[in-house]
Amino acid sequence: MSNSNSQSLITWVSEDTVEAHLGPPLADQTLIKIEKLDQWVQAEDPVWLVDYCYGFGVLSMVIRPELILTNQISDILDAVFSEPACTAYGESHSLIEIPVCYDPSFGLDLQSVSSLTSLSVDDLIAAHYSRDYRVLATGFVPGFAYLGETDNRIHLPRRDVPRKRVPAGSVAIVENQTVIYPKQTPGGWHIIGRMPGCVVSLSEHLIDTKLSVGMTVRFKSISVDEFSQIEATNAPD
Repeated sequence: MSNSNSQSLITWVSEDTVEAHLGPPLADQTLIKIEKLDQWVQAEDPVWLVDYCYGFGVLSMVIRPELILTNQISDILDAVFSEPACTAYGESHSLIEIPVCYDPSFGLDLQSVSSLTSLSVDDLIAAHYSRDYRVLATGFVPGFAYLGETDNRIHLPRRDVPRKRVPAGSVAIVENQTVIYPKQTPGGWHIIGRMPGCVVSLSEHLIDTKLSVGMTVRFKSISVDEFSQIEATNAPD
């Protein structure tokens, strides 16, 4: 057993699911662990592992308990995390730039957020796009990625009354995170803009998402005309 002490951090949450707390969600070392695990699973395809997901510092693993013991899981994680990554962090998870139009026709909550934060609309927009974000977790619907952390000046709780329909591509904020709605869904986040195109492609046999845990996202402010041009380019034939 190595000294990484993963065994004490592993807990059973159901008859076939365990959780491991890997560290602070934004820490490089935490995200490197997930990168190493991804590489190991792709190479080894362990029969005891049914599925796994990561979010906010916690690794959840659905396993076949008849094939493996808790201490064996601990030993495997210790070994995987102690190995050097095949690629340096940041190379395999490259930065992706996403254009966003912050026009009020898309930013449905710009004015209310401006009032709540005592920032001008321009300062609010600049606070949102002037930093890089990490994908901390994915979930809710395919392609829905939680990005953090936002500027502390724009931290807000959820809307008092959620919307029944949030347009696909809407860029929104809540507390210390920002998201892009991949499809039209209900939602209680504050909408401040919209991206052209989409962050997920769905077909009968495939879900293709642009954003995965550990990636770095940078937003780029664009005009309404630029939004329309990109939308036209991405429109299906």
